[in-house]
Amino acid sequence: MEKTKLILDPISNGKAILLEEYIYEINGYLIRVPKSFITDGASVPKSLQWLYNPYGKYINAAVVHDYLYSCYNNTGINRTLADKIFRHIMQETGVDNKTVRRFYAAVRCFGETSWKKKILNEGYKDRAIVDHTKEAKEYYNFWDKILGL
Repeated sequence: MEKTKLILDPISNGKAILLEEYIYEINGYLIRVPKSFITDGASVPKSLQWLYNPYGKYINAAVVHDYLYSCYNNTGINRTLADKIFRHIMQETGVDNKTVRRFYAAVRCFGETSWKKKILNEGYKDRAIVDHTKEAKEYYNFWDKILGL
């Protein structure tokens, strides 16, 4: 659930800057995207921007997802969870199911190239598509209790 209003100001090259901190709540957990964070909206290939505007109805999810993929993410949330949060926010903000499925599939398939090194805590790093290690189970059990995704 959106806790503050998303206020973006276009800058250049299809990017925008947050004019105020943006806070989104999932099951009581607050994700805080800092003021002055720069986003490119939804990372839609230029050839598809006639169909999917990078700043369409899914912009709230895209901004949070961009932040979680950035080097400023110190939450401990890894790429898998960031993608699930992206899907959750799109569903919660009323994006149609077909678009949610397409965008989620796109970030799962192509997001690895955008996944940045974290400055502080990058959380549990997936080692395989299906990882049954003790570390993985503990990590996902911890976040499942917090986020309930």
